[in-house]
Amino acid sequence: MEHPLDERRAVWTRYWSQGATHSCGGSYGSRYEGALAQFWRAAFAQLAPGARVLDIATGNGALPQLLVDFDPDGTLACDAIDLAALAPAWFDQLPPARRARLHFHGQQAAEALPFADAGFDLVMSQYGLEYTDLARSVPELLRVCAPGGQVRLVCHHRDARPVQLAHTELAHMAWLAAPGGLLDATVAMIEPVARAASAEGRASLAGDAVAQGARARFNDLQTALEQQAAGSNCPDVLFEVRQSAGAILAMAGREGRARAEAALAALRGQLADAALRLEELRDYALDAAAARQLADRLAGEKGTAVLATISDQDRLMGWTISVERAAR
Repeated sequence: MEHPLDERRAVWTRYWSQGATHSCGGSYGSRYEGALAQFWRAAFAQLAPGARVLDIATGNGALPQLLVDFDPDGTLACDAIDLAALAPAWFDQLPPARRARLHFHGQQAAEALPFADAGFDLVMSQYGLEYTDLARSVPELLRVCAPGGQVRLVCHHRDARPVQLAHTELAHMAWLAAPGGLLDATVAMIEPVARAASAEGRASLAGDAVAQGARARFNDLQTALEQQAAGSNCPDVLFEVRQSAGAILAMAGREGRARAEAALAALRGQLADAALRLEELRDYALDAAAARQLADRLAGEKGTAVLATISDQDRLMGWTISVERAAR
C-alpha cells in the first residue's frame, strides 16, 4: 500500500520525536546489539582514519551512534539523512569534539542527496534504503560514494522475524479497529461511565438498555481479546490497547466525556501511525530476487557484492549487502 510522501514524513517524524533510537525496540535496547552491531563494527574497522560515512534513512541515528562508540576519539565523520525531521537526544549529550564529526540532515529524501559527487568512503543504511524509490535513490547513492568505496546495507527480508511480527500486529490492529470492535465498544462506554460519576447518573443507568448493552458488548470483547492473545506469538498490542481503553474509561469517570473522547481519538491516531509503519515494513521487505537485484545494481559491472542473511538469537533479521566499488 503506497502512502503519500507528506503522510509518511509526518508519521515517521512523530515516531522519532518520541525518543526511540531505532525501530526494533522490542528486540534491542537503545543501541543495536548482537549480530547487527557486529556487522557494523566490522564495516567501520575497514575504514581509514579521516574516512567520511553517509547513513541513509538514519532515524534517530542508531548507526552514527555505533560509529562514535566504535571510534570515540578518532577522525571518522558521518553525515546522516532521513525523510523525517530529526532531533536525536543522545547527540546533544556528546562531547563537542564528537558532535562536530556528526551531521544530521532531517526532512531529506534519499532520492536527491545534497552532497557532492564521490564524497563518501562508506555509504550505509539499516532498514532504510529499501523504503525509498530505488530507481532514483540507488543512482544517487552511487554518485556520492567514492570510487573504491564501500556500501553496506541491512534490509528487511520477506521471511524475517520483524516482517512476520508486522503481519501479526497488523491483523490485531485491524481487529481492534473493526466496526463494532474494541475501540468502538470503548466509545459506546464513555457516556455511561461519565454519567455514572453522579448519583443521579447511576440511578438513570439502572433502566438504560442501551448502556447495559454497551457494557455487555465491552465485556464480551474482553473475553474475545484474551482468546485472540492466547493464540498469538505477538499479543502486545492487544494488551496495550486494552490497558489504554481502561484508562480512557477511568478518565471519563474523573474528567468527563469530552476529555475521554479526545484521548480515544488520540489512541486511534497512534494506532493508525503504527499501522502505516508496519505496512511499510511489510511491503518494502525484499525477497531473494529483489535483494540480489539490488546488490548487483550497487556493485555495477566492475564492483563486487556479497548478499547474505543475518540472524540474531536464531531468528532471521534481514539481508546484508556488502559492496566493494570498483576504483576508477
